[in-house]
Order: sequence, then C-alpha cells, then structure tokens
Amino acid sequence: MKTLPQSIELMINKNLDRMESFIHTRPKVDFLFGSLFTAFDGLLRSSKDTAGTQPFIRNNYDVKRYMGAVLVALVFGWVLPSVYFYGWQTVLSRLAVSFIAGVFLADVIWAIIAREKHISEGGFVTCLFIPALLPPQAPLWLVGLGAALAILFRNIMGGVGNNLVNPALFSRLFLTICFPALLTAGYQAPVTGIPDLHSFRYGIDVITHATPLTAFKVNGELTPYLSLLLGTASGSLGETCRIALILAALWLIKIRVANWRIPVSYLGSVFIFSVFFSFLFGQTVAPPLFQLFSGGLILGAFFMATDPITTTYNQTAKWTFGIGCGLVTLLLRNFTTLPEGVMYAILLMNLLAIPIQFLAVKLRYHT
Repeated sequence: MKTLPQSIELMINKNLDRMESFIHTRPKVDFLFGSLFTAFDGLLRSSKDTAGTQPFIRNNYDVKRYMGAVLVALVFGWVLPSVYFYGWQTVLSRLAVSFIAGVFLADVIWAIIAREKHISEGGFVTCLFIPALLPPQAPLWLVGLGAALAILFRNIMGGVGNNLVNPALFSRLFLTICFPALLTAGYQAPVTGIPDLHSFRYGIDVITHATPLTAFKVNGELTPYLSLLLGTASGSLGETCRIALILAALWLIKIRVANWRIPVSYLGSVFIFSVFFSFLFGQTVAPPLFQLFSGGLILGAFFMATDPITTTYNQTAKWTFGIGCGLVTLLLRNFTTLPEGVMYAILLMNLLAIPIQFLAVKLRYHT
C-alpha cells in the first residue's frame, strides 16, 4: 500500500511530466520557457540524465538547478515581503516590466540573432534583481532600461558563465551615473501595520523618505535596529526586509548553492572594521550593527557577492574577496560623500577576482 508521501510524489511527477511534454513539444514555448522549466524541474527532483562511465559526479547541482534555487530564494527573500510592504501593484508592475524588457525583448532578440535554442534561465535571475536594486517608486521605464542593459551586457560578455562583473550591479551603476536624481528619490515609506485592501494593492501614499544611511550621514540619525531587520525602514525595493533575506540565504547555504565563506568574511569584516573606525573617529562612523543592517549590505553579501561567476573559486581566495568587499564598503560609506558603498565594493572586487585567484593559487603551490 502506498503511503501518503509516495502518493504525493507520484502525483507531482505525473504533473511535471505533463508540463515537460507540453513545453518541449511546442517550439515557441520551449524557446521562451524551456530552460526555466528545466531549472525548476531540476530543483524539485533529480536529473534524469546519469553518467554511464566514470568519473561519477556526487550531486546533481548543475547551472539550471543553481538558477532555480536562486529564483526561489529571491521570491521568498524580497518579492513576497515587498508585496506586503509596498503593495502588489508596485512590485508586480516592476517585475513585469523587468521581465518583458530584459527577457522577452533583449534576450529574445539576442537569441534569435545568435541562433540559440533556448532563452537562458539566467536572464530571469538577472531581471529579478533589477527592481530589487531600485527605489520602490523608480519610473517603470527606468526599470525596463536597467533590465535590458543588464541582459545586453551579460550577452556581450559571452553569456551565462562569462561575466566579468555582476550584470545587475553593472546596470545599476550605469543608471546611477546617467540618472542620479531618479535614484535619490522615490524611497517610499513601507506599510508598518496590517495593510488594508487599498494599501495591499497600491501601497501607502508616496512620500519620499531618506534612507537610513542618508539620514545618519546628514543628521546623525540612527534608525532602530528592529525596524531595519523587519523592513519597516525605507530603502530599495528588495533590501528592506533583511530577516527574510537572511532566512532565504541560509537556505541557499544549507543546500550548498551559496558559499558561506564570502558572506561571513564580508559581514564579519564590515563589523570588525566599523568597530576599529568607530574607536578612531568616534560617532562620525556608524555603529557596527547599524552598518550590518542598513543599506544593501545583506542583499549584496548573500546574493550578489556570492555569484560564482564573478567571484573567486579558490576557498582561501573567497576570504580575501569578502574582506576586500567589507573594507571598501566601509571606506566608501564613512569617508566619502556616497551614502552607500556595497555596489561599488562588489564591482571593484569582481574586477580584482582574477588577480586574487591567481595569487592564491600561486602562493598555495609556490610556483
């Protein structure tokens, strides 16, 4: 007699097989969604492809399974909390524009020109990052432009697996240089109580608020830590609910999709350097816990700096990479006119990842 878990597993497998047959037997649907379905299918169940001869791989983590796990983590880490804090129209409209401009326009046109068989699931991951890095009330055309730029940059560099720097952060940097005024406004206050039907749909009335880092730099104001952790302070659309980001990131670390060394070294160095700088310069430097829970540090440390393509692959070099990110972040936050330094720190360390990797290997083998 079949147990309940076995019955559920059989039902899931049966429906997944039907979806797979539907997608792969229709060329246009397969072109757009084939890779995305394979990514989620690989996340839910083991791959059907097995090696017949040695060497054998001990797990089934391929690129598609990795991308599927990151997509799930991002949905629970920032999409769902943002729907609660800013309203589903604010979030879903920006996601729709990002996917349409990035995946279904830029990526499709590129795939047609390059004669590729599928749209890479990596485009969905990149376009899921773009709204998260922008203010909640950033214009929709700015979201679309950012998504298209990120996809084009990734493809120009050679596609998935060949990025010199993180495509989403590169796009955010480009928008910051070209449209700085649009990225210093639009920081809407999140819903702080139980939302009614109107606020759940539209969010609350749009009132521009200074981000916690800006408020500290201008007025010396410290936002309560609980507010920073739960997401009731203003910030970019995907960075505010840090407790959700941490839980989602811990799941990625548990299933070995994300490497724990980079976020630990990144966050640890931010804490240690902020203690050191606070001792030297007093209250002009924000306290360590405020540094950890403000800005895009949690999102950047767990989801952006851990990108396996743009970081180092040597385990020792990962510690160096993370510490470098932490030091640059602290220097930019506290000793320049910039309120935030995470984006610049990760992009700079992306460029330095290759020489760091080279030195780590050279020292390891004394060659």
